[in-house]
Amino acid sequence: MTHISPARFRTALLLLVPLAMAACSQSPSVPEASAVSGDQAGLADSPYDGIDRSWEATDNGLGDLSALALTSGTNQLSSLGWTSAKSGWGPVERNKSNAEVKSGDGRTLTLNGKTYSTGLGTHSNSTVTFALNGQCATFASDIGLDDEVGTKGTAVFQVWADGTKLYDSGKMTGSSSTKSVSVSVSGKKELKLVVTDAGDNNYYDHADWANARVLSCTATSSGGAPAPTPSPAPTPSPTPSGNVSYKGPLVITKGGTYTGNYQSTNPNVPAITVKTTEPVTIENATVKGPGNLISGFHMNLTLRNTKGYGVNPNIAGRAMGRFLNSEDTVNLNVYNNYMEGTGGIYVRNFIGNSGAGQTIKILRNSVRNIDGRKSNGSGGYQNAFVRYQFVQFNTARNLRNAEIGWNQVINEPGKSALEENINMYQSTGTSASRVKIHDNIIWGAYAINAATDKGFAGGGILLGDGNAKSASTAGGYFEVYGNTIISTSNQGIGIAGGHDHNVHDNRVLSSGLLPNGQKIAAQNVGIYVWDQQGSKSGGNWYNNTVHDNKIAWMRYSSTGAKSLGNTWLPDCTSGLCYNNTALTTLATLATEAAEFAAWQSRAISASQKAGTN
Repeated sequence: MTHISPARFRTALLLLVPLAMAACSQSPSVPEASAVSGDQAGLADSPYDGIDRSWEATDNGLGDLSALALTSGTNQLSSLGWTSAKSGWGPVERNKSNAEVKSGDGRTLTLNGKTYSTGLGTHSNSTVTFALNGQCATFASDIGLDDEVGTKGTAVFQVWADGTKLYDSGKMTGSSSTKSVSVSVSGKKELKLVVTDAGDNNYYDHADWANARVLSCTATSSGGAPAPTPSPAPTPSPTPSGNVSYKGPLVITKGGTYTGNYQSTNPNVPAITVKTTEPVTIENATVKGPGNLISGFHMNLTLRNTKGYGVNPNIAGRAMGRFLNSEDTVNLNVYNNYMEGTGGIYVRNFIGNSGAGQTIKILRNSVRNIDGRKSNGSGGYQNAFVRYQFVQFNTARNLRNAEIGWNQVINEPGKSALEENINMYQSTGTSASRVKIHDNIIWGAYAINAATDKGFAGGGILLGDGNAKSASTAGGYFEVYGNTIISTSNQGIGIAGGHDHNVHDNRVLSSGLLPNGQKIAAQNVGIYVWDQQGSKSGGNWYNNTVHDNKIAWMRYSSTGAKSLGNTWLPDCTSGLCYNNTALTTLATLATEAAEFAAWQSRAISASQKAGTN
């Protein structure tokens, strides 16, 4: 049976209040250019004086938030909107050198006497990111320190695509010969141009990406980025038609491979029950019912290419069951399944042999509407719900090689009700093998009455949940990266307790609006780090880090004023939360749809198909 401490829910309902209060007094600000009093004397001839003159873009560099539009053939990067940009001294310049702290104060790009009419003028340490969406074949540029610094300055130029370094110039100085870069970016979604200070200082590091361009590009049919739609538009596996022939509930008592269509009409009886410790594979199956669809103790289970559909139990106060309910788990491999209108996947108490390769892997599943709404007994639902999740680990400890990755989860307002989409409750990896939660797309976590319910505490991913005062119960050793979290109300990602949680390189955004344009009443914060579970009192709060995430979490005041609530980090240890930047200054429903489309393209490029085959 599901066992979760009632205290967990009491504290969860309190989450919104302190976060909202903190957000009022410590509203996250949009990154903007540092203010400088007066002009610095001279151009490119004075070292740093201790004043921070770093810069970060607040739009796409073209003065708006329009989508990237790649045309067929060759595209100059200086003519394209970036998705993010930052520079160690003054703004990134288009078709000019970096020069000084004001926008547009640069000179003609010049490398060893050769001038360039196009390119980017940057300064270490800098990163400029462009979305390619797999449309271009090659990136090329001439690189070097601009002639305006003479022989001074040192820098390293790097080209990155989809997290992989494609080129490294090595240390260059003002005396170095110009280098020409040409690397393949075929199929790549994101291009990053990085300049570092070569490990010394960033004096005079005026770094030029001259004639920076992407070649052999193909335009979209509209001549630009695909026009986003304001609501989810995936193609889920179809609901079984009336001519599907189901057998009654199946009880598995011996190991082996099982397939077929199984249905239960009794909410107390699963469609499939596993009653053996021998390895079992369920594949190419369809399961349906008002209770748990697949359930068992001590399971060593592979579940693949199976569809599961929840049914209203029509018993007042009763909710639909889980897609998979695993108690005292030995080994789970759950991949390429489709579930709709269920309570998701629940895993309690890992008892497997990690040394023998037993673990938990939940990969490439397609999920629609995790639904804990309680039935009203008359074909409808009450205004109450059971706190389900897409995935919850409950006291699954000392896992090795465990992962939750490349899943597609979409919850629609009015058709779903859940807590966090992914909740890690008193669960751990190991110091040598963290549990990886990566590359998932999670769109939606809403209160039943999302436009009016301000007390909803659900969200995207929650780490360190449960009693964290004891080392034997505190959660830890998780790595969360590469995920796209969209419109999950109270929070996108949270660290609520425990230790050794590393949250990095995620995209977390919300327009703060429902698909019909109404505001989400429980809208709160993109990422938080808050010792809600009391880890510090037991000495179990350490090594929790949040870095290099891109966030845009829109909020609306009672008067309709817009602001960003990107982070709330009251318990982040100094130096462990850094380089978390605004994905955009204004997230809209169209932004959400574009992020979903970008994730789908990335999944295709990585050959990671979510759902049944």
